[in-house]
Amino acid sequence: MDLAAAHDLATGLLAEHGLTDWRVEYDAAKRRAGVCRFSTRTIGLSAPLTVLHDEAMVRDTVLHEIAHALVGPAHGHDATWARTARAIGCSAERCVPADAPRVAAPWLGVCPAGHTVDRHRRPERVLVCRRCSGSTFDLRHVLTWTHHGRPAAHHPNYVAELAALRDGRRVTRLGVGAQARITVPGDYDRAVGTVLKRGRTCYHLRVGRLVLRVPFAGVEPA
Repeated sequence: MDLAAAHDLATGLLAEHGLTDWRVEYDAAKRRAGVCRFSTRTIGLSAPLTVLHDEAMVRDTVLHEIAHALVGPAHGHDATWARTARAIGCSAERCVPADAPRVAAPWLGVCPAGHTVDRHRRPERVLVCRRCSGSTFDLRHVLTWTHHGRPAAHHPNYVAELAALRDGRRVTRLGVGAQARITVPGDYDRAVGTVLKRGRTCYHLRVGRLVLRVPFAGVEPA
């Protein structure tokens, strides 16, 4: 659906259901079609998915989020939310249909048995095939990744974790306040700092007056 038309549709539905102090905004989400942000009174729509979905699907997504806005954050997808969703014309399904158009993910993981999973971000942790491994973590079923169909370099964290797992070593993550020694060659090799924050892929280390971002794989406990 055209983004401008979808925005008009969503704004009109908000007004129709008395949510005139709410607004609609687009985001870059690729896995979920919509979100209800109570703190900012905003219905968020995925721009990449909205352009792939037809009007009926976009309408259902907007009504889904409007039902959340009407019942409040305490209800999630419970029976109260479902009744409200159906009453305003929504299907009350928790997710878009399985056969709905999806944004193609650039990363594809394949296990030795040929099962596949996809990711929109470069994998930074070692993953195994759930279908083959079940509830255990079995290195015999590690996924091999390609990016846009071609082999690609992995994040240093991934490389270090895979090496540790294959060597039988335990992989640990340091907590905030821990002392860490940098092991990356360069000006700060062997420098010791304090973990101020642990991000998605790296530590924020206080070293003297500086705050350095260092990949998980580039430090060791001090």
